[in-house]
Amino acid sequence: MIRKSSLMAAGTVAAIGLSAWSGGEYGSAFAQGDSYTIKFGNVISEGDTQNQGYDLFAELVSERSDGRITVEIYPNSQLGGEREMVEATQVGNIEMTAPSVGVLANFNKSLEVFDFPFIFEDAETAHEVLDGEIGDEMLAGLQESGLVGLGWGENGFRNLATVDKTVTTPDEMAGIKLRTMQVPKHIAYWESIGASPTPLAFPEVFTSLQQGVVDGVENPYELLYSAKFTEPANHLTATRHIYDPEVILINKDFFENLSDEDQQIIQDAADEAISKIRSLKSEVSDEILAEIRKEGGTVTELSDAERQAWIDSAKDFYKENASTVDTEMLKRVLEAAGNSTFLEVIQ
Repeated sequence: MIRKSSLMAAGTVAAIGLSAWSGGEYGSAFAQGDSYTIKFGNVISEGDTQNQGYDLFAELVSERSDGRITVEIYPNSQLGGEREMVEATQVGNIEMTAPSVGVLANFNKSLEVFDFPFIFEDAETAHEVLDGEIGDEMLAGLQESGLVGLGWGENGFRNLATVDKTVTTPDEMAGIKLRTMQVPKHIAYWESIGASPTPLAFPEVFTSLQQGVVDGVENPYELLYSAKFTEPANHLTATRHIYDPEVILINKDFFENLSDEDQQIIQDAADEAISKIRSLKSEVSDEILAEIRKEGGTVTELSDAERQAWIDSAKDFYKENASTVDTEMLKRVLEAAGNSTFLEVIQ
């Protein structure tokens, strides 16, 4: 069950204008029945499952507020990269965003546990953990950073896409320049198996793949395809190394200065958007893989033995890094996920 609870670039700011109540100065600007606009930025391509969910969110909020509340969706990195938009949401330059949890861990350390690879075997298990006590506790912790987490969206499992060759074993990653997010634990894992992780902002990735700045990228299949990364990097491998939830965020001051009625409208709409995103994610994967193959790409599924080799490759990483995060939380997440392999490693 989905949880129910009560620095942008200067040119971009100039282009779209600041919110009417920027800089977190929301104060008593909102009274019962006020009309206002919510700017909601994200890096996902227009039309992807996430943005279909966010469009539903905007429709529901407008409908249930009788048109008083307008939600403007800005997809495709129009308002900057993920970290920029989290910072913009913190200070009130925009009201909402939905970053991947790897980026958001820079703002709340408890979320770093999700940067560890091979925690979840499937999305259903991840949903149970995120929508339960552990997930609620983590979202509540975001308020210290001036953010309210409305719920756990979904980006999906991250997989490999490489330019020159198909990779099926961890050993074959040696020397490969792999684009990663600016997430320390992601970088540390890839380094531990001999790769050369190269953090790049999302808008820079396509050109970097084309020009040979990096040899590959790791993202969920839908994002790899919609961002056209599979054009230069058309050798895909189903590593499913990280389950990547997104958190739908809203500025805390903004949200708390809304009426109880409007808070509930926004929360309920976020819950329904998350349900839609999850449903679409479960349906879209086969269609995307068929399109990738149709366009000349290859998609390699790992055998049980090959997948086990990837899991085993992370054991040393867990040993070395478990003590650098909230270890008890990591153990709780692994236990809730039924992951005895890494629980045994870090006991």
